[in-house]
Amino acid sequence: MNKLSKTVFLLMLFPLGGFSQNEEVSLSKKELRKERPTYGGITFGLNSSKYRDFATSPLFYSGVPTFWVLSRHRLNYKRETHVGISYSSGTYTNNYNNHNATSSVKILSFNYSQLYQLNKFSSEKLNVKIGGLFNTTANLRINGSLQNNATGIEVIPTLFGSIKFTKDISRKDTKNKKFLFIKYELKKRTRKLAFNMNVGLLNGSLRNGYAYTGQSGILNKPKLFDRYEFKVFSGFRMSSALDYTISLKNKNKVQFSYLWDAYKTGGDLDQFNMISHIFKITLLFNTNNK
Repeated sequence: MNKLSKTVFLLMLFPLGGFSQNEEVSLSKKELRKERPTYGGITFGLNSSKYRDFATSPLFYSGVPTFWVLSRHRLNYKRETHVGISYSSGTYTNNYNNHNATSSVKILSFNYSQLYQLNKFSSEKLNVKIGGLFNTTANLRINGSLQNNATGIEVIPTLFGSIKFTKDISRKDTKNKKFLFIKYELKKRTRKLAFNMNVGLLNGSLRNGYAYTGQSGILNKPKLFDRYEFKVFSGFRMSSALDYTISLKNKNKVQFSYLWDAYKTGGDLDQFNMISHIFKITLLFNTNNK
């Protein structure tokens, strides 16, 4: 872990709530929870991504699988809590030297994040929050062209340091417009534009060694995680998200997002690299009418 990662990690250990609770100290924890609106989220998107696994091949495989998320969000101006499970599934292909190879890939991820407002840097129009995100990503790949090494599995847990900027771009007044001879009205609308950056502080991986070759297959007693090793403080990961959120009259929300995620495992000869560009739309349903 480099000096920057250590510094951010130590900052995360402080009681971050102290940045934002000056005005809420008289309220109990139960009252504070009730004050934060809660949303259930359903997401659909496309995951334009590619990967390379040096343990079996130096070639890139790319695809655009579907992307689904079930999530829960509790947030207000002072604090945010997000929990979600995502699933991506599809076919990745490689075409090299007139030879086509395909890989069936399934990706399951769990996310949990906490963000707290930084009063010093926040204003009525711009809200700044910092905190942490824990993510665990599991990949399953089946590539018949690799024969005995057709199946690849790894689990990538990461603890991130996070910062989020949220800009209020709401339309405060109703506006009457005209396009050629067509008149139309733009009504008041609550809208927010947010950018979130996550930098991996503690990176780990659960992964087999070079070429996924274990002894259990030779002995005709196959084991799913034969000769797997868990490594911590190993590898690199970074992600970001750009969100455009529109509030509806029924207190629900619609969110359009672009996510970028890149990571690699540690090691010299057997690194696994993956980068994703995800375009998604999320329906956020208010569950407590706040």
